[in-house]
Amino acid sequence: MADSNDTIAELIHQLKSGAVLVKHKPSGKKYSRQFFLHEREGYITYDRSYKFHGKPRTYNLHDIDEVRTGFEAQTFDQLIKNHKLKSDDQDRAFSIIYDNHRKGVHCMAPDIKTRDAWVTGLQHLISQRSQKRQYHLIGEDNWILEFFHAADKNKSNTLSKKECRDLLVRCLNVEMSDNMFEQMFNKIKKTRNNALNPDEFLIFFKMLTRRKDLYEIMKQNVKYGYQQPMESISMDKNELLHFLRLTKNENTKHINNLDEVQKLLDEFELNAEFREKGVLGLDGFRNMLLSRNFDITESAYSRQIYQDMTRPICDYYINTSHNTYLFYSQVSGESNPEAYNRVLLMGCRAVEFDCYDGPDGKPIVKHAFTLVKPCSFESIIRRLQPNLFKASPYPVIFNIENHCSLPQQKQMAHILKTYLGDQLVTKHLPNRDPLIAPSPEDLKFKVLVRSVPRKSDEKFEEDEDNENSTWNPLRKNVEPELAELFLYFENVPYRDYGFAKANYSPYHSSSLAEKTFLKHAENEPLDLILQTTWRLLRVYPDGLRQDSSNLDPISAWNFGVQMAALNYQTDDDRMALYYGKFRDNGCCGYILKPEYLINVEETRFNPLNTQINFDYPQTLTITIISGQFLPRSSAKSKDIPDPYVRISTHGLLCDQKVVKTQVVQNNGFDPVWNETFEFPIKFPQMCLIFFSVLDYDSMSADDRLAYFSAPVTMIQAGYRHITLRANNNDETHSTLFVYVDIQNHNN
Repeated sequence: MADSNDTIAELIHQLKSGAVLVKHKPSGKKYSRQFFLHEREGYITYDRSYKFHGKPRTYNLHDIDEVRTGFEAQTFDQLIKNHKLKSDDQDRAFSIIYDNHRKGVHCMAPDIKTRDAWVTGLQHLISQRSQKRQYHLIGEDNWILEFFHAADKNKSNTLSKKECRDLLVRCLNVEMSDNMFEQMFNKIKKTRNNALNPDEFLIFFKMLTRRKDLYEIMKQNVKYGYQQPMESISMDKNELLHFLRLTKNENTKHINNLDEVQKLLDEFELNAEFREKGVLGLDGFRNMLLSRNFDITESAYSRQIYQDMTRPICDYYINTSHNTYLFYSQVSGESNPEAYNRVLLMGCRAVEFDCYDGPDGKPIVKHAFTLVKPCSFESIIRRLQPNLFKASPYPVIFNIENHCSLPQQKQMAHILKTYLGDQLVTKHLPNRDPLIAPSPEDLKFKVLVRSVPRKSDEKFEEDEDNENSTWNPLRKNVEPELAELFLYFENVPYRDYGFAKANYSPYHSSSLAEKTFLKHAENEPLDLILQTTWRLLRVYPDGLRQDSSNLDPISAWNFGVQMAALNYQTDDDRMALYYGKFRDNGCCGYILKPEYLINVEETRFNPLNTQINFDYPQTLTITIISGQFLPRSSAKSKDIPDPYVRISTHGLLCDQKVVKTQVVQNNGFDPVWNETFEFPIKFPQMCLIFFSVLDYDSMSADDRLAYFSAPVTMIQAGYRHITLRANNNDETHSTLFVYVDIQNHNN
């Protein structure tokens, strides 16, 4: 272990010392720069050259999605194609993919050793950073000093009163009274020059981050608490054990003696004086309550796959993307392989390809009759293959809209077989009942193709609603080598239950446009649900959604539809709910449906009639206590947020409710609400809870600052912190502090 730590330390030192790397552009231009890791390890950058005008780029570690070795990026493909690089140069090449896979910097190192040092070092730093929680950063001098040096405009290595106040407003969203600021500033300042040096600023920041809300809780739980000031209040081991028993936290119920309590003190109390006394101070109490044990969804099974994965695949909701190749709107931009990598690494298990004939005899992926630039099918398959099973071991479904001629369909089949190899399902699984679909466990680490079948029978003809039928005069002619891959999910038109039962097998799947689904859901709900008990259905957004807005996945899930396809490129509330749904079951992309939705033949479950109760009702009572380090609506915004929290539940109609806290003016740093709301939930297994932090604006629509959503069944009781997500689902260090009470009711 020591050797490993020494090796990493040496690598980080090497990155800080820097190396000359050649940055390559798709145009063929290249720039030799001295790249280095900044001393505080927050970003990498390079020394500017005399010929270079403007500031050097910085690449923040928290923005980096992947670091890849070799020629594993489109830019390198283009450079080799144009003879700007040689194939044997790839041992020195690596790419840094950032901004949600939308951008990349592509470099050549002087040798393989330097390349490997940069790749290994960056991957370690990114992994390490992703595991840090808010309390780690608050106690990390380098992270705090990033604020200090950003605010030190004249590079004096001190902060004047003005620079310090500007920092509070611009970076930390704190608006403080003149009197309070003067008191804090003068209490810390030791010199006569009316400025804080780095050490003084560290003290200032730590004073600023003392939690008043947690101080109130400590005062209620320690002897003579109301007589103790924030700086010295502490909780002894007996008081901490009593507090843990009182809060009934499932994750700490094993802590039932003072030896176990001592382990908590050792982990979370960083103050040497308090540690020596065997007590937990306010900062240590904060650190404990910000740890994973007090996360709102943290439980014994929240981070692992715990559901039965041996059921037929139709028994699961499947994380599904629509128009996966798009990063931006439906009408402009480009088809991009990195869009597939982004969704796959986020847990998506079903991706879409709109395939057309390419000019060079090879198929392309594009959005027809738009300005979206095409991309070669081969480049997408080659680029996504390494990321297929990084987020989940369970099967990936390729939903292919086939608009290609027979020769290019043959090319498509060849490309799939070449790059996917044994991962591609080319034969039915042996010794399986043909009347029952295989399970996710049966199909582990496998790729399945879903597309139109090679049939001429009238019952298999496309209807005008099917997305494969649009602008596709060749839809009845499928090249045999490609058709052989449609083993488990032949895409057939949606028909009524009687017809489907007589003519379709569990290997036949149907796609429904959004409006068509809603029509069937309203007119024949049981007919629709019954079909989901033995075969896969997919619902996709209406064609008029040119803005890439999303359909409501809740409605589709309520009717048992397995594949509610959403536009991942759109950061709307419906996509936020989608992320929350698939946070369950270890984020593996497959969620087992409730038994009453699987066994509809017996239960006759109808989401439009909730008089009969098949679930275990509960009442969820949530107190929104406070928020910490809330972001602004955008990096360009100059206004301190006026935050409020909207809490909503989403499931069957009887369980849908929306409430809001009051608005806190000009405070994104530590707003306090202390407001309590009650949610009676009749069908918890179908219900999601959505916390949305918004910035009140009297002149325009309120911007969402951050959010969190999860299944109600994942929510844990007691004092909890909610680690909020950015609008694009990136993790943040912003939190909400809440108290949760869960009352279960008998039917």
